[in-house]
Order: sequence, then C-alpha cells, then structure tokens
Amino acid sequence: MTESVKKQKDNKLGEPGYINQNCWLASNLGYPPSEHCRYCEIKLKDCVFSKYLIISSVLASVLFILSFLVDGSISKILIISVFTLIIVYGYYFDKSTQKIIIASFEEKKAKKSFEELNKDLQHRVDTQTKEIMRAYDVEKKAKESLQKIDQQKNEFMMITQHHLRTPLTSMMGYVSLLQQGAYGKVPKKINEILERFGISTTRLIEMVNDFLDLSHYELGKPVIKLETNIDAKEIIGDVIKELHIEADKKGLTLEIDEPKEQIPKIQADSNRLRAVFTNIIDNAIKYTDKGGIFVQMATKTDNSGQNLEITIKDTGIGMDKDEINNLFLNLFTRGEDAKYANVSGKGIGMYLSAKIIGSHNGKIWAESEGKNKGSAFHIELPVV
Repeated sequence: MTESVKKQKDNKLGEPGYINQNCWLASNLGYPPSEHCRYCEIKLKDCVFSKYLIISSVLASVLFILSFLVDGSISKILIISVFTLIIVYGYYFDKSTQKIIIASFEEKKAKKSFEELNKDLQHRVDTQTKEIMRAYDVEKKAKESLQKIDQQKNEFMMITQHHLRTPLTSMMGYVSLLQQGAYGKVPKKINEILERFGISTTRLIEMVNDFLDLSHYELGKPVIKLETNIDAKEIIGDVIKELHIEADKKGLTLEIDEPKEQIPKIQADSNRLRAVFTNIIDNAIKYTDKGGIFVQMATKTDNSGQNLEITIKDTGIGMDKDEINNLFLNLFTRGEDAKYANVSGKGIGMYLSAKIIGSHNGKIWAESEGKNKGSAFHIELPVV
C-alpha cells in the first residue's frame, strides 16, 4: 500500500480524497468516483446514484439502439430527444442531489458538534456544580466552626468578666472603708493614693461592665432593664459633675444649656443610659484641646411620636465622612487622628452606645464638618 493510499484512508468523512471503504468501487479505484462520494459511507449495492446510472445507461442504450431500428424520421428525432433529456436530467440530478447531500452532511456535522458541545458543557456544569457544592460544604462547616468558636469566645469573656468584676468590686469596697477610716485614721498622703487607686479601680469596673454588656449583646442575651420616670437631664447633670475635673484640667468648658421647655421623663435603663452619656462626653473631652463641650436637650414631635433629643457638641479634632460612617458599626474602630490624640481609648464605646440606644428604640448618629472642625453627637429617645 502506497503512502498516498494510506493518507487517503486516514482522511475523514467529508474531507477531500476520502475513500469509502464500504464501497467496492471506491475502495478498488483508490479514489472517490464522484464528488458526492466523499460524503458517503454506504455500500455500492445501496447506492442510489449507482442504481440511477445503471438504469439511465440501460435506458439510454435501448433508446440509442431503437433509434436505428425504428422507421420514420419523427420517431428517431423523438428517441434522440428523449435520450438527450435523460443525459441532461442526469447531469442536473447529479448536481442538485450533490448539493442536498452536502447540506445534509453539514447539518449532521453541525448537529453532532452541537451535541458534543452540549455534552461538554453539561460535563463542565456538573463538574463545577460538584466543586461549588464541595466548597459550600467546606464553607458551611468552617462557618459553623467559627460560630462555635465565637460563641465559646463570648462565653469565656463573660465568665472571665464576671470573675474580674467580683474582686474589683471588693477592692473598691475596701478602698472606701479605708478612706472612711473604718480601720483607723488614714494619713493625707495615703488618702490621696487611695483616691487615685479608687478612680483607677472604678474605671476598670466600668471597662469590665462594658465588655460584659458587649458579650451579652453578642450572645443575644437581654441587657436593658427599662424603668419608668427616668430623668435624662438629671443623669446628664451627674455625668457632667463627674467629668468636670477632667475638663478643668485641660481648660475646657463643659456645660449643659438650660432647656427653655420642660423636659419629659422617659422609660429607660438609667445605668446603661449613664454609660452612653459618660462615654460620649468623656470622648469629647479626650479629643478636644481647646474650646469646650456643650450639651443641649429638646423635645420634638414627628410621625413616630414625641422624642427627646440630646445633642453633645465639641470643638475637637472632628471626623471625615468615612470615620462617621464606620463609627457605630464596628468594634475596636477609631479614627487615625483619634489614635494619636488619645492612645488609651478602647474602641468599643461607640459600638456599645449604639447597641444600648438601639435597645431603647432610639437613634444615635454623628455629624462633623471635617478634620479639626469639631463633632456633634445626636441621640433620640422615645417619650413613652
């Protein structure tokens, strides 16, 4: 077998030079007898063209012979005309049928390609679906593990803080007893040290309480215990008295504008509300170097009913838009300028304040015209 014949045998259906090995004629000739034979895979005995050629040849031969045997010029002309028509019809039949065969072949080829493409796409979809499901299972298990770890973390924090608060409270009690002279007269110098020790212990207790409240919120446990007839103005006045010493040390003004109207009592958790006011006013003092902090109170009525609005303004370092947007949303978030202005901040006060005000069905938000232009914190609480 020559190299060219081998190459022709390797040609696929529809390619030039393809030889139908099922066809006795094509395989013996070593080439396709007709153009349309490159698209054929059937045997010679089933070939419509071969049958048509045989019938046409026999018919043409019979007509040709009859043309010499029949008398009369008209009959001979008729026979020759029919013979000619058979030849012409055969030519156009071959051409038109060849187009149909090629079109049918291309349609089958396209259909086969589409089916293969569809199978390939389906395989890819199935494979990717399995990968997505595996990734989803991994993510689900990881999420469950993280939630479990987070819950264990919160429970650990809560237990730890309970154990911290007890000895701190005891320490504060002993400091108070010493200052009151329960164990004898205390020298002035030691009393000053005890006072500083008491302030530090109080701050530690407040910090532990904040973390404890935070743990309760994270665990979804109740934090707020609402009481009736709570005087928010009185609470703010007490906070201002407690923080006046810090403001005086920095030469800052700290005052509440006397409201022109009667401030109504509200339903609230007085201890948690005190923590919110303390946190905001204390922060204002820390991040203000000159000027002061001013508290305003007023009532307003809208579609939701009557609300008590408290505004705490300062002339401090101010905030940009990004800092305002994230201020109440994330734990341990502090602005860059705030980090340098006061390194002792915990970064949980605003987050916790937002949680507390939210638990009162109230609103809290901040405003600032920009860096070094001061800030204003607004709190709205419903009047029930």
